[in-house]
Amino acid sequence: YNVAVPAADRPALVIDASEWFHDPAWQGHVTPRHWRRLPKRSAFAVRATLQRCADAAARATWFVTGELARTEPNLLRELAAAGHELGLALLAPWPLDAVPAAERQRVAAAWAADRAAIEAATGQGVCCVRAVWPVGAGEAWWRTALPGIACDASPRTGARDAKPPCEVFAAWRLDPDQPRAVGLPKAVFAAHYDRLATAAAEFAVTAARANGTLAAGLGLPPTAPTHATAAPPRATPAPTGAEPLCIVVPLKDEAAGLGSLFTELDHLVAQLADVAACEFVFVDDGSTDATWALLQQFTAGRPHMQLVQHAHNRGVAAAIRSGLQAARCERVASIDGDLSYDPMELRAMLARLGEADVVTASPYHPAGGVHNVPGWRLLLSRTLSAVYRLLLWSPLHTWTACFRVYRRSVVVDLPLSNPGFLGTAELLVRVLRRGGRVVEHPCVLEARLFGFSKMRVLRTILGHLRLLVQVALRRVR
Repeated sequence: YNVAVPAADRPALVIDASEWFHDPAWQGHVTPRHWRRLPKRSAFAVRATLQRCADAAARATWFVTGELARTEPNLLRELAAAGHELGLALLAPWPLDAVPAAERQRVAAAWAADRAAIEAATGQGVCCVRAVWPVGAGEAWWRTALPGIACDASPRTGARDAKPPCEVFAAWRLDPDQPRAVGLPKAVFAAHYDRLATAAAEFAVTAARANGTLAAGLGLPPTAPTHATAAPPRATPAPTGAEPLCIVVPLKDEAAGLGSLFTELDHLVAQLADVAACEFVFVDDGSTDATWALLQQFTAGRPHMQLVQHAHNRGVAAAIRSGLQAARCERVASIDGDLSYDPMELRAMLARLGEADVVTASPYHPAGGVHNVPGWRLLLSRTLSAVYRLLLWSPLHTWTACFRVYRRSVVVDLPLSNPGFLGTAELLVRVLRRGGRVVEHPCVLEARLFGFSKMRVLRTILGHLRLLVQVALRRVR
């Protein structure tokens, strides 16, 4: 790659036009599984930054994603017409130097499609790339993945090799209306949002210090489009005859996250098409915000979607029970409305239903995991789960997950004395005490990104203690 020092008297101006949730400060906290369902804001940020470039008479190299090129081709044409250079922002589910060898061909094919989308929008060749996440000093396999790329402006960690001199500004910083994600450690939250307040002043300083494109600074000649024909993969249509699966979604004051939820569920339907014909029951558990009205809007005209409303808040276990009663098929799943678990895990969980009556997600399983959950809450949950294990002589590690797959006929008529969070543990106790089979599937539990938890911690602790006493006395059967 050409990494020679440019002849220009000032470094090039590089603008990162990736999404707000691609911030490297959030790496490992906001994971790729969140990306598809988070609100896309890069077009707003690019327009705000483009105006500031015009005010400062600055030209830059903009690293954009393939998604932006496909959804906003006119915006990319505006950038090119203003004299800016377009580069490719390299997205991958991992930092580039951590992409497994078996995945590299697939990842590179997606980049080729992204590059083709940028070139189709602008009529110009793409000769520069930049990783969204910092890369280390390991094998730089991606440098040969795309032919004709002459400049790699990726951020580096660890040992630093030569790179094109440039000043980098993240466009998302000029988008003050971007969503506020909760459930992140305070330091991680601040590392992102505190930078919004100073963005305008810092851009002015950066634009005064840097100007011009990477290609011009490095003396690279204009390149022609590659005319790549690669296309992003498309969802496979649902095969006829797939066994029905009813997915119950309990909701309480989740208006802030419903857009993300339905984006994720649309993706889920496509991904499970070969193993399940999905239908849904949404249970509004006495919401006091706009959840019910928004549910009616989101489900209008959509087949295979039922709405159930509780007149007042009855608790998450009661909401799941209402969904089970409304379901019209034997295989029923319940998922968290805040998407604390990855719904794509349902494929593996469905495969295990043949050996069980209930398959429950298990973050506390040795192969499971927990992200962004406070340590005190994690300790409390693990301790309570351990006590349930001892009292019931059961190998289960997790007792309170709402993310499960059920045989409806086994659980729909079980008595339920605890309608709230406790009811999720009570249900497993009753299934096991009646000779049922429960298996757990290791999953990762992540703190919610939007909205707020409905759990009342002290009340829940006391409730578990009462339930454990009842279990010990064999009053729960």
